[in-house]
Amino acid sequence: MGFLIAFAGAGLITGAIASIIPLLGKINLADLKSGSSAKLMDNLLTPANAGPLMWVQFISTLFLFFLPVVLYALVCHKKPFTHLGYSHSVTIQEIFIAVAIMIACLPFAGVLSQLTEKLPFSKATLQHFKEAEEGYDKQVAVFTQMKTIGDYILSLIIMAFLPAVFEETFFRGGLQNLLSRWFKAPVFAVIITAVIFSAVHGSYLGFLSRAVLGFILGWMYYRTGNIWLNIIGHFTNNAIAVTSIYIAARNGTAATASDADQVFPLWSGILSLLVIIILFILFEKICKKDIDHPGEEVLIPGYNYQNPFENNNEHFKNLN
Repeated sequence: MGFLIAFAGAGLITGAIASIIPLLGKINLADLKSGSSAKLMDNLLTPANAGPLMWVQFISTLFLFFLPVVLYALVCHKKPFTHLGYSHSVTIQEIFIAVAIMIACLPFAGVLSQLTEKLPFSKATLQHFKEAEEGYDKQVAVFTQMKTIGDYILSLIIMAFLPAVFEETFFRGGLQNLLSRWFKAPVFAVIITAVIFSAVHGSYLGFLSRAVLGFILGWMYYRTGNIWLNIIGHFTNNAIAVTSIYIAARNGTAATASDADQVFPLWSGILSLLVIIILFILFEKICKKDIDHPGEEVLIPGYNYQNPFENNNEHFKNLN
C-alpha cells in the first residue's frame, strides 16, 4: 500500500507538471498572476483548445492512474501483469455478458442520481453541487467537439477507452486487489474501492450512481480477476455517454455530459436491479474458467507469505 500511495502521489505531481506542456502558448500569464483559476479555466475551455485539452486528459490520467499501479506491481510482484489481471483471455460470451450488465445498470444508476437530487440538501449546498456539475459539462463540451465520424472515434478513444484501461487497472487491478488480500474480506474491499472510485471523480450528485457502477465493476473483478472484463464493462458505460453526446451534437443541440443522462421512472430502477441480479447469475456460469482466481500468480521462491497479523502461534515461535 505504501508503494502504491507513493507512486500515485508522485504520478499526481508529475502528471500535473507534464500536462502543462500541451497548454504552452494557451495559458494567459495575466490570469496566472491574478490567481483567478475560474478565469483561467474559462479561457482554456474553448473549442479551439480541444486538441491540447485532450492531451492534458491523456497525460494526467496516465500519470495518476496507470503508471503508478504498473510501477507498484513491478516492485511488489514477480509477475506484475498477471497480478493486475492482464494474463486472462476473454470469450465472446464473456464480452456479451459484461456489456449486458453495464447496459442493464443504466436505469438503476439513473434513478439513484435522481434520488440524490431529492435529498434534503440546503439551497447553498445544492447550488454548489450544480455549479460543479456545470463546470464538468463545460469540460466535456470541449472534449467532445464531434463534427465528423473521425472526431467521434477519437472521443471514444480519449474519453471512453483510455479512461477504462487506466482507471480499471488502478482501482480494480491495483487497489481492490491489494485491499482484498490485505483485509481477507473481498466484499469489503469491493465496497471501499467503489467509494474511493466515485469520490475521485468529484461528482456530488452522481456519487451514489457512480459508486454502484464501481461496486458492479468491482464484483466482476472479485469473481474473476480478469481485468479485461472490467475494461470492456467500463468502456461500454463511457461509450454510451460519448455516443449520446455525439447524437445530440448531430441533431444540432448543445453537447454536454447532461445529454448522456436520461430520466428514468422508479419502477425501471427496480426492474433494472432484478435484471442485474439475473445477469450476474449468468455471469457466474459463463465465467467459470476465471471464478475465484483473482490475481493468481507464481509466488517468489523462499519468500515468507504468512500474514504477520494472523494469530498463528507457530509464526510467533519462529519470531522468538
